[in-house]
This record gives sequence, structure tokens and C-alpha cells, in this order.
Amino acid sequence: MNTRRLLTSLAFSFGFALCLSAAETAVEGKIGYKVVLDLKIAEAGTVEDAVIVSSDDTSADHILDRMAMETARATKLAPRLKDGHAVKYTARAPYVFTVENDEGPEANNAPKPSIRSAVQPIYPPELAAKGEVGGVIFELMIGADGAVTAYNVLRSSNPAFEEAAIAAVKQWVFNPAKKDGVPVTSRWRIALSFETDVLRADWKWRFTPRPALGSYAVVHRTLPPQPDPAPAKAEEKPVGK
Repeated sequence: MNTRRLLTSLAFSFGFALCLSAAETAVEGKIGYKVVLDLKIAEAGTVEDAVIVSSDDTSADHILDRMAMETARATKLAPRLKDGHAVKYTARAPYVFTVENDEGPEANNAPKPSIRSAVQPIYPPELAAKGEVGGVIFELMIGADGAVTAYNVLRSSNPAFEEAAIAAVKQWVFNPAKKDGVPVTSRWRIALSFETDVLRADWKWRFTPRPALGSYAVVHRTLPPQPDPAPAKAEEKPVGK
């Protein structure tokens, strides 16, 4: 993916795995990306339908919304009785997708920078050849001049992905955050996801702990051109007598 394609991906993000352990029923004070559903429950306790009421999911493909919906539809609840008979009912179900180091939606209220130029990370050739996917989660300090003054890798799936991501991010330049019209330093997180045309990285490499510049930016695998196969030799047949 070239720089223009990366900036397009970032623009979606900045503007921008299914299990109950990933999507947990919300409890008071729990921090994470929340998706709230209204569930229509059948007499037997099965979920007939689910509708999204509110969501923190701003990703282009709505991965958390889809995970919450799939989790809800697989849920079996206790039947509700009225006059001794099971009846249909509606229940509101909040799901929280916990992200390590997340500081909650309020953290995103600080003045935010925007991307000015971004160098495309290079997919490590050895991982590209194997089709391995993963990602890197960064915390960036962005100066009042828009330069990346410091970075901290919060976590990564592979040292090779980390090395490639660092080499690129150090060269990124931002339009600085402003407070009362004056450029200021800022602290933000970003996820870089390395994916192939077939395999996508797990959702935890695609959602950034807040304060977040966006959900994630995708680095697509590119493989070197393969030589054309040698043409098959024509089979030689003996000349008949």
C-alpha cells in the first residue's frame, strides 16, 4: 500500500475473534469500547433479533458491533414467565470490549492532532512470505511543531512487526493539536495492523486504547513478483516407419 492509500486508511480511522471473554456484559465503572443492544427474547430464552442502541465502535468495518451481535445471538437466557406461561420479552444488553491501557472515551476530549504525512511501514519479508498477521500498538508524543518527539510501544505481536512500524512512525509528521488556537504538545495512541488479502489481524491489534487517534491503520502484505513458469517442453515422438 502506498502513502496515499495509507493516508486514506488513516483518514477513515481518524474520522476513524468472537467469545464471551472478549465481549463481557458491562458492569458499572468498567472501561472499554461499549456496544449496547436491545435483544428480542423468544419464549424459550433464545435471542430472535438484536438491534444496536449505541456504540463506541468507529471502525470502518464495525468489527465490535458485529462481534456483539454474534455473541448476543448465541446467548441463551432464562425464559420469562407470566401467569405461569413463558412469554417473549425485550432486554437491553451492554457489552464492553476491554482494551489494555484504555483510559475511556473522555480521554479523547483533549485537543487532537491530524496526520500531515506518513511513511508506509514495510511488511517484513519473512512474515509476508509466511502470511503471518499481527500488529503494533503505539503511544506517541507529538510536539507543538507536529513532529513525533517520543514514542512508546505498548505491545506488539512480533518483534519484526515492531521494528518495521517504529522505522515508519518516527518519520510521521502531524498537524499539531491546538488549544485556544495555539499549537500544543499532545499524547495519543495508534494501532498499526499488518494483514494479508486473506487473513485479518485479531481485533486487539485493530483497536487502540484511548486517547486514540483512531481505530487502526492497515499495512497490507506485498509479495515480490514471481517469475513466470518455464514453458513445458513439447513431447518428442518417434517418427513412424
